[in-house]
Amino acid sequence: MGMTYWLQTLQGRLMSRDDDDHSLMHGLADELDAACDELKIPKLSSFADFTDLELNMADEDMDDEGEDEGTVDPETGCGYGIDEMQWFDLPSGLSCLAKLRSHVAAGWNPKLEAETRGELLEELDDCIAKLRAAPAGTDKFHLAVIM
Repeated sequence: MGMTYWLQTLQGRLMSRDDDDHSLMHGLADELDAACDELKIPKLSSFADFTDLELNMADEDMDDEGEDEGTVDPETGCGYGIDEMQWFDLPSGLSCLAKLRSHVAAGWNPKLEAETRGELLEELDDCIAKLRAAPAGTDKFHLAVIM
C-alpha cells in the first residue's frame, strides 16, 4: 500500500481539495527531516496531518459487522471534519519548503539519482506554487498523509 502527501490549504472554513500525490516527499520524509535539521528549520514532517490515515487504519481494523458506513462531512467531503484535522501556519510551511527546495537543488544527498532529484524538485515546486497561489486570507495548510 502506497503512502503519499496531499497539500491542502484552509481559508476560513474553506478547505482546498487538492489530491496531487507527493509520494516521493513522503517516501524521503526521514531524509528530508534530517536535511531540515541541518538547515535549522522545522522538519517537513512537522506539517503532516494523519487524520485520514488514522481513519483508514481504524476502518481496516473493523470487521464487516462492525463497519459503519459513516457520514460525510459537508465541508471536507471526508469522514472527518476540519476541526478534527491538524493545521499549520502557511507562511512557516512556505518558508520551510522554499529553503528545503533550495537545499535539494544545490546538491543535497549526492547519492540521489538525477531523475529522482528532478522528481523531488517537481513535488517541492508544486507545493510551493500552491501555497503561493492560495487565495488571500488563507493562513493554514497541512500535508495530509494519505494511504
